Amino acid sequence: MQHKIQANKTNKASSDICLKAISLSLLLTFSAVSFADEYVPIPLDKLVCYGQGTQQQLSPSGEFLAAMVPVDDNVCDIEDESDQEMMATDRVLVVTNLETMEPKVISGTTAGSAVTSFRWLNDEKLLVSRDSRSGIDSASMYTVDRDGKNTTLLIKAKRFKNKPGFQVPSLYGVYPRVPGKVMISLFNTGSRSRDLYWLDLKTKRTELVAREPSVPGELVMSWLLDWEGVPYGFSTFMEEGPNKGIETTFYKFTDNGGYEKIISCMHQAACFYAESFDIDNKTLLGIGQAVQPDGTIINETDTNALWAVDAETGEFLEMIYHDPDYDLSSPMHGMNSMNMWFSSGGYELYGFSYEGAKTEKVYFDEYFASIDKSLEAIFPDHEVSIRDWSDDLTRFLFTASSDKDPGSSYLFDLSKGKVSLISTAAPWIKDYQLADIEPFTYTSRDGLKLHGYITLPPNYEEGTQIPFIVHPHGGPNARDYWGYNPEVQFYATRGYGVIQMDYRGSTGYGRKEMILANHQMGKKMQEDKYDALMWANEQGYVDMDNVCISGASYGGYAAMHAATKAPDLFKCIITYVGTFDLTSMDLRGLQWSDLGMPMEYIEKGNPRDPEDYKNLYDNSPIFFVENVEDPVLIITGRRDTQVRFQETVDMVNELKKYNKDYKYIIKGEEGHGFRRETARLELFQDYEEFLGKYLN
Repeated sequence: MQHKIQANKTNKASSDICLKAISLSLLLTFSAVSFADEYVPIPLDKLVCYGQGTQQQLSPSGEFLAAMVPVDDNVCDIEDESDQEMMATDRVLVVTNLETMEPKVISGTTAGSAVTSFRWLNDEKLLVSRDSRSGIDSASMYTVDRDGKNTTLLIKAKRFKNKPGFQVPSLYGVYPRVPGKVMISLFNTGSRSRDLYWLDLKTKRTELVAREPSVPGELVMSWLLDWEGVPYGFSTFMEEGPNKGIETTFYKFTDNGGYEKIISCMHQAACFYAESFDIDNKTLLGIGQAVQPDGTIINETDTNALWAVDAETGEFLEMIYHDPDYDLSSPMHGMNSMNMWFSSGGYELYGFSYEGAKTEKVYFDEYFASIDKSLEAIFPDHEVSIRDWSDDLTRFLFTASSDKDPGSSYLFDLSKGKVSLISTAAPWIKDYQLADIEPFTYTSRDGLKLHGYITLPPNYEEGTQIPFIVHPHGGPNARDYWGYNPEVQFYATRGYGVIQMDYRGSTGYGRKEMILANHQMGKKMQEDKYDALMWANEQGYVDMDNVCISGASYGGYAAMHAATKAPDLFKCIITYVGTFDLTSMDLRGLQWSDLGMPMEYIEKGNPRDPEDYKNLYDNSPIFFVENVEDPVLIITGRRDTQVRFQETVDMVNELKKYNKDYKYIIKGEEGHGFRRETARLELFQDYEEFLGKYLN
């Protein structure tokens, strides 16, 4: 099935019509916010407040809007909540008739009446689930009429009576081509299986679709079904044997009820991952490279492309789209960033988006493109993301957000030419002057093209050199994105420049760059961070005598490595929930499961191998604390399940042993990153005091 790419080319007439329709009756007044002549930094509490967004969905016809709406005013009011209070639902489900604009509240906030999620099944009914205070019943599935009446148990989560364990249903999918039913999976803790069933909405009866296959030594990870809910195949992850933790396999079901292996991929090898069926229900759409079952590469694109493949023969039919700089998605590293815009039932594919330096969009449908571009024209300097639409494409739900705006949700009604505000995540943010976050590209000292983001203070004066924060992301298999970032805005609004870099090993930049990071923790990966700083210095932005490095998780490791191996480069160090001993065999450092360790050994090295051990030892900050010259702010959470807090305790003991200048913060109720607003506020206050003391 061929898709004609519209990309950035749209019919001007249709685009102008959409713009005119919107502008005729725009409900919102857009004007530049004026600020006082004297710059005033945003207060810290305004940065750490989470705000209250809403979850919304249009009914299939677009006549009704369902939304989870906060019961309290959306104000910045920081309170010290307990775990139980944080779990409690403070939202109600509201259904609004978009013709009359009459709202109807159909849920409450008590344990018995609150819901946490919903989905339209048709224009009459919604599927809902209760909040966690209901215990195991929070996994049960209920239906409710759009007017709040006839709440009905559809299928119940249950504990087994005669054996330990329980059975939990979850919605797998709604298939408009199969009306009156939904697809569910039933998770059985006893057998660890997740079988698929049709669930009849009227009779409540289940019909087995497929049992989860049992493949010796392999863990089933996901199913692939067509648009009619027919299972096509499934993927697995090797959990036993020599390729444990580093091999994924895709199997196709056969006509006789069995299955056959289609392709196996080793970690970091070229691979193709089927994502969905195309609109013809015969062609597979997937991400990766064109690879034969025997591993032969037909077309090495390095960065992951979008391919069309014949579902029957496995023939690669077309490379639909490829970006030479960015992966469209990277499912093998947990980065599922491509969003395909299918119509209800999969009859049309309007286009897709993926993450480059900013969000990139590719259109296959001229009308859809004109709608999207018209909305973008209303919100300059923002990213517009269409989240939902009516079947007739006359009503759209979308968000608009930016580096200085956490975002707002809107309804666009084409027939009325109206854009209506639904909710704003943090309305207080607009009252303050924040910083621009700008993408940049630089070259590492060994010639590798790398990407990052630079942020200068809102009151930056052109030509001045200012104190800087080097701020590497965690992971390291992750990446930074353009958008609102409270920590970056904290630094920038306090007068510091911020440099974020996607060093080698970051996700989203192709296979070669990922492989170049193998065994380079503390070496070339670390140099990439320093090279980003040097790029900013070459632009004339940096006061090189006043630079601090701050990071969390792997970023915390990178900060502490800099303290032990490059102390002359930095004035101070902030290491947050970091890891410091790469040689650890008891998982005190990188706390991965046994299944995850083989992948870690490929990327970082195996401590059992003498050569690897030497490299890991040489790049473990815990063994070189005597080299530290800069003051260190070191932070951890007692409940951290990814990096055990003992790792930080050991580092603190080393800092104490060598009489180094440090401040230690540990929060007993926090984990791998602080969640509570009160803890986050105290953290930013500690940051502000620390930087004010050591960074001029």
